[in-house]
Amino acid sequence: MPPTIGPRREASQEAEEEDDLDPRYNDTDISTLPFTSHPAYGRGLWRNPISFVPATPSTTTASSKPVDGQSIAQKYLAIMFPNGQPLREPDAYPLCGICGEPVKETDHRIHFLSAAHQAALPRAPVPSAIDRTRMGLKYMQNFGWDVDARVGLGANGEGMLFPLVPKEKRDKLGLGIDKKAEERRRGLMNGRGVAKQGEIRLDAGKIQKLAKVEKRKHDKLQRMFYGNDEVEKYLGELGG
Repeated sequence: MPPTIGPRREASQEAEEEDDLDPRYNDTDISTLPFTSHPAYGRGLWRNPISFVPATPSTTTASSKPVDGQSIAQKYLAIMFPNGQPLREPDAYPLCGICGEPVKETDHRIHFLSAAHQAALPRAPVPSAIDRTRMGLKYMQNFGWDVDARVGLGANGEGMLFPLVPKEKRDKLGLGIDKKAEERRRGLMNGRGVAKQGEIRLDAGKIQKLAKVEKRKHDKLQRMFYGNDEVEKYLGELGG
């Protein structure tokens, strides 16, 4: 006795037959084989070669005629003003040649004193506030530096324009003197200090000589920083 086929098996076979007859599923380019069974990509391209479209030269040729800006401006004016460009009305008041403002005042002096005219006037350079009696300034002026030229230091004028900010000095010691060493020396002279190893105490005669040397240094520094060249020259002529 042959085996009987169930109704479900028959329905599935009929559905497969219908799919085979359906033109949507009848595509020779689509394969139902596993991915590993497919041939390598590009194999057999010589059988169905790809017909590429050859490149064609561009048919649009750029116009070699240069564009004239004046002609474009004339076309624009012809569109905007078909009846001709309107004439410019003359100014009711004359314009000032310095500030460019209309002079409406009858007296020109009133216009010259106005804020607009005064703001347009050139400003005179403000002189520098550096003390003209400083020895450093005199030394630099001897080498051709102009303090009022607003030019920096250096040959090209690209250096510092303003001096260093001074630091207040609250003692009466000269420049370059070690403050601690000076205080220690004065303490030894007054008998209040303790001599360190290698220091020698001074007697009365050596202290007097040292005081004279210090006084000469002090007077020299006073003349260098606070002396007047004209007075020194005048006193030198009288002394000679």
